Amino acid sequence: MVRKTVFSRQDVIAAGLAVMDADGVESLSARRVAEELGSSTAPVYSNFSNMADLVMEVKKAAVSTLLQLTLDHYTDNPFLNMGVGVLEFARQHPNLYNALFHQANDTCQAGRDVMAELLDRMAIIPDLKHLRPVERIILLRKMAIFTHGLATEICNGLPADIKFEDLLPMLDEVGAAILKDAMTHSPRSDEDLARFGSLCIIPPAPAKDEI
Repeated sequence: MVRKTVFSRQDVIAAGLAVMDADGVESLSARRVAEELGSSTAPVYSNFSNMADLVMEVKKAAVSTLLQLTLDHYTDNPFLNMGVGVLEFARQHPNLYNALFHQANDTCQAGRDVMAELLDRMAIIPDLKHLRPVERIILLRKMAIFTHGLATEICNGLPADIKFEDLLPMLDEVGAAILKDAMTHSPRSDEDLARFGSLCIIPPAPAKDEI
């Protein structure tokens, strides 16, 4: 078999994703990516001006992997499936989850991108599309806070007496409760909306010169 000598940008990103998935973001270096490719470091630097750019693209690829898992039909409830998909991502790819959501001062802003995509999906779910946009944001933020807690426990290693499947009924119960609240609570006052809005706002994407 002839070894590949020309590697595309996507080849390098895929190799970087494999490294991050296996050993964490701290292990993502030009040398390790080159080892994954079976090449010198030349493909890394011919496709990316620096490692920071590669790290950013690898994290974007990880976000895509997460979002794909939230599309799977684990249950009959598409909103609950989003939460289950996040937990599946944490179970299958704990190093990627840590890289996306446990890094301080991360310009990738994976949380913003995931929230924005899930909000778009919520806007076409029959049971949710009638809600005001701010109510959908509040609903998703509540679910995200709980789901992130469970996902963090998964990444840190569940106790031996707790199985992954044991977490799903809890997620289902909490999801049902916050959905019921969203559907039945009295209209919020302007003061409440302002308070919740400040807690649940999704920051805009940074300008290119800020990345």
